[in-house]
Amino acid sequence: MQLTASDFAMSFGVREDALPAACERLIADADLRYERPSGRARDEILLSVLKHIGSDRPTAVGEHRAKIWEACWSNNLQKFVDAGLRPDSLVPSFITPGLPVRLQQDYALPAHPQYELRVLEVCRAFLFDKFFRRAQAVYEFGCGSGFNLVALAEQLPGKKLCGLDWSRSANDTVNLVRDALKIDITGRHFDFFDPDGSLALGPGIAVLTMCALEQVGRRHDRFLAYLLEKKPDVCVHMEPLAELYDEDNLVDHLALLYHRKRGYLEGFLTTLRALEAQRRVEILEARRFYFGSLYHEGYSFVAWRPSS
Repeated sequence: MQLTASDFAMSFGVREDALPAACERLIADADLRYERPSGRARDEILLSVLKHIGSDRPTAVGEHRAKIWEACWSNNLQKFVDAGLRPDSLVPSFITPGLPVRLQQDYALPAHPQYELRVLEVCRAFLFDKFFRRAQAVYEFGCGSGFNLVALAEQLPGKKLCGLDWSRSANDTVNLVRDALKIDITGRHFDFFDPDGSLALGPGIAVLTMCALEQVGRRHDRFLAYLLEKKPDVCVHMEPLAELYDEDNLVDHLALLYHRKRGYLEGFLTTLRALEAQRRVEILEARRFYFGSLYHEGYSFVAWRPSS
């Protein structure tokens, strides 16, 4: 079996001939073959997921993990330096090669070890084309190594980019990326739990988070209030969205158990829907790609904008 352009188009909710050129190129260049596990092989995956959720290894997210985050992005910075400043070395460690993935509410065994990354790249390119093509600048909050912004600069050149993160090592990495790759990008410190009100957004600026806002759990209120006040043109969050899982599906149910064990982003989409009912925001789209890593789907998205 193999993921095709038609499969991606269906997942994105568009016609195949409406796929962005960037997506078509990524699909053509990637090995997207996979097999469906069955019988004992599928049981072993289910059992490993259940054992992991029931163990003490999945720790709760939150600001108490600050030292872990700093160590993670410090290691990523060193990896970038050791690799001779190659862009591919910016890929964060949470994208683990060689594991089973989630696909259409079941598990899949990829033929290529970088399958998760390659599918993510196609999904990311679709979001960039759909929501950021007209933006003058894109600010990614929780940017980590900046690998999303490097991809954005290649796909949609000429935009001013800003990578914001709590980690000082992440800030240093983004500024090193600027100097090494000659990209118009700036690294800046930012704390989801204590947003910097002096940082202006406004017309022409788009906001991005990818697998970052998940770390705040239920404490998304201050960041959301900041965005409502600053009124960027559009906000796109590719994050695990608990509201989109189907609790009557076994694989989804396990993802939700893992999501709640980690304390990932909770109630964010529900809050946006309530704000839309109050006419304070407009939700442009909320969608699952029905794709994720072994334990959960971190690549669903919601796009919205504050009301004028």
